[in-house]
Amino acid sequence: MFGVLRAMIRSFAVGLAVGVLIAPREGAETRRMLGERFTSFANQLLEIAALPPIEPARARTNGHSDPAVKRTRASTDARASS
Repeated sequence: MFGVLRAMIRSFAVGLAVGVLIAPREGAETRRMLGERFTSFANQLLEIAALPPIEPARARTNGHSDPAVKRTRASTDARASS
Protein backbone atom coordinates (compact mmCIF):
# COMPACT_ATOMS: atom_id res chain seq x y z
CA MET A 1 0.00 0.00 0.00
CA PHE A 2 2.77 2.44 0.91
CA GLY A 3 4.60 1.50 -2.29
CA VAL A 4 1.63 2.60 -4.36
CA LEU A 5 1.36 5.85 -2.40
CA ARG A 6 5.08 6.56 -2.90
CA ALA A 7 4.77 5.85 -6.63
CA MET A 8 1.80 8.23 -6.88
CA ILE A 9 3.67 11.02 -5.08
CA ARG A 10 6.79 10.44 -7.19
CA SER A 11 4.73 10.52 -10.41
CA PHE A 12 2.99 13.72 -9.31
CA ALA A 13 6.33 15.39 -8.54
CA VAL A 14 7.83 14.35 -11.89
CA GLY A 15 4.73 15.55 -13.75
CA LEU A 16 4.78 18.87 -11.90
CA ALA A 17 8.48 19.39 -12.66
CA VAL A 18 8.03 18.56 -16.36
CA GLY A 19 4.98 20.82 -16.55
CA VAL A 20 6.85 23.75 -15.01
CA LEU A 21 9.85 23.27 -17.28
CA ILE A 22 7.92 23.11 -20.56
CA ALA A 23 4.97 25.38 -19.74
CA PRO A 24 3.85 27.28 -22.86
CA ARG A 25 3.16 30.56 -21.01
CA GLU A 26 3.92 32.33 -17.77
CA GLY A 27 1.97 31.59 -14.60
CA ALA A 28 0.43 35.07 -14.39
CA GLU A 29 -0.79 34.81 -17.98
CA THR A 30 -2.21 31.33 -17.36
CA ARG A 31 -4.04 32.50 -14.23
CA ARG A 32 -5.46 35.49 -16.13
CA MET A 33 -6.62 33.21 -18.97
CA LEU A 34 -8.22 30.74 -16.55
CA GLY A 35 -9.91 33.63 -14.71
CA GLU A 36 -11.37 34.91 -17.98
CA ARG A 37 -12.64 31.45 -18.90
CA PHE A 38 -14.19 30.97 -15.47
CA THR A 39 -15.87 34.39 -15.65
CA SER A 40 -17.22 33.59 -19.12
CA PHE A 41 -18.54 30.22 -17.93
CA ALA A 42 -20.16 31.79 -14.86
CA ASN A 43 -21.83 34.46 -17.01
CA GLN A 44 -23.19 31.82 -19.40
CA LEU A 45 -24.50 29.80 -16.48
CA LEU A 46 -26.24 32.86 -15.05
CA GLU A 47 -27.78 33.66 -18.45
CA ILE A 48 -29.15 30.11 -18.69
CA ALA A 49 -30.56 30.35 -15.17
CA ALA A 50 -32.28 33.63 -16.05
CA LEU A 51 -34.46 32.12 -18.78
CA PRO A 52 -38.05 33.29 -18.61
CA PRO A 53 -40.42 30.94 -16.80
CA ILE A 54 -42.81 28.73 -18.77
CA GLU A 55 -46.42 29.81 -18.54
CA PRO A 56 -48.63 27.27 -16.67
CA ALA A 57 -51.03 26.94 -19.61
CA ARG A 58 -48.18 26.03 -21.95
CA ALA A 59 -46.71 23.62 -19.40
CA ARG A 60 -50.03 21.74 -19.11
CA THR A 61 -50.06 21.11 -22.87
CA ASN A 62 -46.36 20.17 -22.99
CA GLY A 63 -45.53 23.14 -25.20
CA HIS A 64 -48.29 22.56 -27.76
CA SER A 65 -50.83 25.30 -28.35
CA ASP A 66 -53.67 22.81 -28.97
CA PRO A 67 -54.61 20.67 -25.92
CA ALA A 68 -55.87 17.91 -28.25
CA VAL A 69 -52.28 17.28 -29.37
CA LYS A 70 -51.23 16.41 -25.83
CA ARG A 71 -50.66 12.70 -25.25
CA THR A 72 -51.08 11.08 -21.91
CA ARG A 73 -48.72 8.47 -20.58
CA ALA A 74 -51.48 5.89 -20.14
CA SER A 75 -52.39 6.00 -23.82
CA THR A 76 -48.82 5.34 -24.95
CA ASP A 77 -47.79 2.91 -22.22
CA ALA A 78 -47.94 -0.68 -23.49
CA ARG A 79 -48.15 -2.07 -19.96
CA ALA A 80 -51.30 -0.07 -19.20
CA SER A 81 -53.21 -1.54 -22.16
CA SER A 82 -52.71 -5.19 -21.21
